[in-house]
Amino acid sequence: MYRTEKEEFIIGAISLLSNGLTRFGDGVLPEITFRQWFLLMLISRMDEEEKSINSIAEYVGTTRQNVKKMLTSLEAKGYVAVSRSRQDARALKVELTQKAYQYLADYDEPLANETNRLFLLFSDEEIESFVSSLKKLRQSLENYEEGE
Repeated sequence: MYRTEKEEFIIGAISLLSNGLTRFGDGVLPEITFRQWFLLMLISRMDEEEKSINSIAEYVGTTRQNVKKMLTSLEAKGYVAVSRSRQDARALKVELTQKAYQYLADYDEPLANETNRLFLLFSDEEIESFVSSLKKLRQSLENYEEGE
């Protein structure tokens, strides 16, 4: 297999793995989707300053529209509160509710256990190598998007 074919395989495999990991997470988590859980988890890790839809989209690496759509669903389920910002009337402020924090706490251990099961075939060295490769690919994507 030539290098280009291997690179194309990597892109295709990551796309298929993304779908599989979403199904994995959806199978472990009740009430919300894996992508919604991931968004809540990332928001919970953001700095304490006021979080807007735009700042969340930038932090997550997706579009404002994608974040808004997920937040609308999460708000309807009581996991987030979205309101006008006091600092900038044009911006929408996002806050996790107590229900969101409780959900993250309740499913932290079960999700960790299932994740450990998923990676049973990997040695510690393989995990380290995989993490390093994914970080390098992420940096390559950032460079590509910046035109480097």
